[in-house]
Amino acid sequence: MVLPAALAEIVLVAIFRLNTQGLLSIFVLSFLIVAPIEECLKYVAVRKWIYKSLEFDEVMDGIVYTVSASLGFATAENIIYVLQLGIQAGILRAFLTVPGHALFGALMGYYIGKAKFNREKETYLIIKGIILAIICHGLFDFLAMSRSIFSSLIIFLLGVLTLWIRRQLRLIAVDSRRRLTTE
Repeated sequence: MVLPAALAEIVLVAIFRLNTQGLLSIFVLSFLIVAPIEECLKYVAVRKWIYKSLEFDEVMDGIVYTVSASLGFATAENIIYVLQLGIQAGILRAFLTVPGHALFGALMGYYIGKAKFNREKETYLIIKGIILAIICHGLFDFLAMSRSIFSSLIIFLLGVLTLWIRRQLRLIAVDSRRRLTTE
């Protein structure tokens, strides 16, 4: 999914003549191009290859499979960045961007997992997960590309997402134990 994402991003950046110089351009690039394309393609990978599988049999699987897709995406993306910008870019991205992709995937995956087992709210939960992942990814990219004092807020964003995911994992575990004791 990295190649279709890169192609779509390159075409849209050229069409809209965007750069990373002005805040409006960075905003459009982050929230309306990069984050939606990348998060939607990660969703497509999970939806196409695993969502309907018998192996996807609990809410936690939504997180596991979406994080896996996100880490695969981040790995391929990092290889491209290292080839273009050098090993320093790869090292920096390993500590910020890779965890970011994993956390955006976990956020989306939580809602995909809930959607799989709630046919009544399936579409709503999937859309909510994708939109939240896009917002967090867009904010991450916006802060990173702004190259300002606010860029350090990336660490705060990743920390908040980590705490939220940990909380959701605990809730899933409690729910699973409760189901096991009632069966």
